[in-house]
Amino acid sequence: MQLRAFLGFFLGSFWAAIPVMITYATACALATFIENDYGTPAAQAVVYHTWWFNALHAYLLVLILGSLITSKAFQRKRWVSIFFHLSFVVIIVGAGITRFFGFEATMHIREAATSNSITTSDTYLNIQVSKPDVPPFYTALKSELSPFSRHLPIERIQVYNQPLILEPLSVRKQSADKKDNRALLELKVTYGGQSRLYAITGGPGIEGQSVSADFSGVRIAINWGVTTKKLPFALKLKRFELERYPGSMSPSSYASEVEILDDQGKLIKPYRIFMNHVLDYGGYRFFQTSYDRDEKGTILSVNKDPGKTITYIGYAGLILGAIALLFSRSGRFQRLSLFLKSQKITGLLLACALGFGGVHLRAQEGKIDMHGGKSAPTPLNDMGKAALEQQKVAAHNAGIITRMKNLKAHSKGQLRLFQRLQVQGFDGRIKPLDTLSMDLIHKITKQDGFKGMDNIQVMLGLMLYPDDYKSIKMIYTSTPKLRQILGVPKNQARVAFIDIFGPHGYKLQNYVEEINQKSPKDRDEFDKDVLRVDERVNWMYTIFSGAILKVFPEKHSTTWLSPADALKSTDADLAKTAKDILRDLFTGFDAGVDSNQWTEVNRTLEALGAYQRAHSSLTLSPSKVDAEIFLNHSNFFNMLTLPYIVLGLLLLVVVLSATFQNKPPKAWVHWGFYGALLLCALAHTAGLLLRWYVSEHSPWSNAYESMLYIAWAAIIAGLILRSNLALCASSFLGGISLFVAHLGFMDPQIGNLVPVLKSYWLNIHVSIITASYGFLGLCFILGVLTLLLFVLRSPKRPNIDSTICSLSAINEMGMILGLLMLSVGNFLGGVWANESWGRYWGWDAKETWALISIAVYAVILHLRFLRFEFMPYVFASASVIGFYSILMTYFGVNYYLSGMHSYAAGDPIPIPSFLYFFVAGTFVLIIVAGWKRRLVMPKI
Repeated sequence: MQLRAFLGFFLGSFWAAIPVMITYATACALATFIENDYGTPAAQAVVYHTWWFNALHAYLLVLILGSLITSKAFQRKRWVSIFFHLSFVVIIVGAGITRFFGFEATMHIREAATSNSITTSDTYLNIQVSKPDVPPFYTALKSELSPFSRHLPIERIQVYNQPLILEPLSVRKQSADKKDNRALLELKVTYGGQSRLYAITGGPGIEGQSVSADFSGVRIAINWGVTTKKLPFALKLKRFELERYPGSMSPSSYASEVEILDDQGKLIKPYRIFMNHVLDYGGYRFFQTSYDRDEKGTILSVNKDPGKTITYIGYAGLILGAIALLFSRSGRFQRLSLFLKSQKITGLLLACALGFGGVHLRAQEGKIDMHGGKSAPTPLNDMGKAALEQQKVAAHNAGIITRMKNLKAHSKGQLRLFQRLQVQGFDGRIKPLDTLSMDLIHKITKQDGFKGMDNIQVMLGLMLYPDDYKSIKMIYTSTPKLRQILGVPKNQARVAFIDIFGPHGYKLQNYVEEINQKSPKDRDEFDKDVLRVDERVNWMYTIFSGAILKVFPEKHSTTWLSPADALKSTDADLAKTAKDILRDLFTGFDAGVDSNQWTEVNRTLEALGAYQRAHSSLTLSPSKVDAEIFLNHSNFFNMLTLPYIVLGLLLLVVVLSATFQNKPPKAWVHWGFYGALLLCALAHTAGLLLRWYVSEHSPWSNAYESMLYIAWAAIIAGLILRSNLALCASSFLGGISLFVAHLGFMDPQIGNLVPVLKSYWLNIHVSIITASYGFLGLCFILGVLTLLLFVLRSPKRPNIDSTICSLSAINEMGMILGLLMLSVGNFLGGVWANESWGRYWGWDAKETWALISIAVYAVILHLRFLRFEFMPYVFASASVIGFYSILMTYFGVNYYLSGMHSYAAGDPIPIPSFLYFFVAGTFVLIIVAGWKRRLVMPKI
């Protein structure tokens, strides 16, 4: 019996399973930091490719099966739960087959060339032994050696009937650069009773040089790095095609036209390989990965994965099981719903839950026309000249003021055609001038509009009166030190364009060059301010020069030209058209500003619009232009921030007040808040759909858009749960998410997608996984509210206890939904990755932290099996702490770790100081609430 109990504890007990899951998550987390600081080989050597990490996977598999047995899930006929958990077993088995029997490689082919050779991604010891009058011997031994390896295994093979012994003595990294994998391997080689010491340079991903030595007439050459394999067929590259976004150098898509040839060189079939369109042949998969700089060659990734089918079966089971768990009457989700109904808490609308599824142009020193600049100091003995100069400056400034007043007064409401004028951005995207002006004026001034003028008025002023605007203080600065360098008062937030130039040219030149040599993590606030101001100066220069106004489409081309380029065009018709239009625009605009006569300008703009439509197929439809301008000025998302926060706080006050008075809020109060939040959610949804229509891709492709989507998902979660506490928590979370989205470090500008993101799998994966963040964020807020109620517990207020229990049930239901969505979304991301670049799991930091978050929330949901006496307190505390894994997955990886999903490439921005207070506050709340933690959750 003791042995049986012992085995039951270690092979099927939650007291064993939960610590193992925590250990697993911790190991994965440490690996991401090791990879960031020391490179991928280090993470592989220390964690991912170790025997104990492989054993941990096997132990997790055993624990899943053992837990199903010890919990008597089969006897109780919990078929849905069994099916769901067995899906993880299938996934682990499939991943194990991939890990040990699959491989990845690359194939490089030039146009008109044929190849059947692939270069492996794994590292090998490539051994070639030659002996007179005997065929040479060749073998490749897979090697896990790295500078971080603690165990250096000895290899023994038979060569010409004698043992060849390879004994690694040491592995040393040759460069401090974590991206440089080159290392020096000291290898003792013994053969035929003789030993030689080899010093071999190579490593992961390296085509190392062979080192050889003679052993009594037997020459042994060893290479350490990648190896080549021969395929039973060949590919011939007929043509490589690269499509760019119109008018830019950014790739839109690239494709390889290939022919599959048999071993005799005969054609089997032609095929077109491009991003998200894979060639499957002979058990191998070929993916379009990259290309040569001259665009005459292609680089394909090659994958052979015998575990893919098994893993996909596990993914399918996981998705079906997740859906079935929500509907199963015996499942936890439905039982929690029944408990809430018994507590007179409105149930879930489950059906609803299932329905949601820069261009850097540096200002040239001494070459910028500085008309209208400040006069140089004059000698005291030349008072007459000084007075004359002062009169000239005063007259000039008076002219500037007059023109600005006239521009402000006369152009208001007269620039509709200017707003609608279509322009090509540096990224190739066609957009209304209204969008371009909004983006650039906000970048320069850090506000919408300037001096009472809206963005389009300021933009036109900059373009048509550049000499005036060079002396207007509109470039935003944030540090007194920079203002001191520029020679302006320290309390003056904005500086003029001419303030940044002096007798020796561009004042920031040396500072910018010095700061660019620093790692981003070493830059202080002054350094960042210099770089931001440098960018604003460059944008102003592009506006002054007219380079930003690419409005003239070239015939038979996707490129649009700026006025200067159009005037120099070899197309005489284009040059003449540009000259006439520019002349009429300048004269017409002057007439409009001076005398409020805009007829000539409007006629010219209509002619320019007609020219654009006649000579380019890229022009936007009138409805799309209207939609984008409406999106710019409706400001859907920023306007929703305050209503969300206010609604959340007001409803929280109502709920807490009702709790203290021991009576529920009036029904009309609940439905009033519900209706208001529903209206906000509808407006939020309309904004997302409008942004989707304008951008022509799903609105969650960058950090800003994903925050909008998380806010939306949080609101939808509250509307689904319908409890007053859930509504106030989701409303507050939605408002905070929108507030963060508009803090300034996220760019709201609509851009083009890189080729790999043009996949329907992306829409499915990102929409589900990002929505899960909204649900789990709601769980965080509900956990905080629960802890606050623990603090407020009193024998005089017994109704608080029932509120806590109800809140715990709502929290758990939201967490079940969030975890299921996170799991499904993460593994669907694996499908996207596999269909895009041939690897469904690569231990990238983002996917690893998503897996860590799955493990964290799986632990939290299974804590109830440990049967703590004060489970509501434990669950609330865990839901608060667990959300930090989501914050790390979403923000931390993006800005602090390197990887495919990273915005900072591993060079972290400084951690905001408020985050320390935030973390400290949550732990203080947990500790204080712990004094009144003893509360038993009713059996559900």
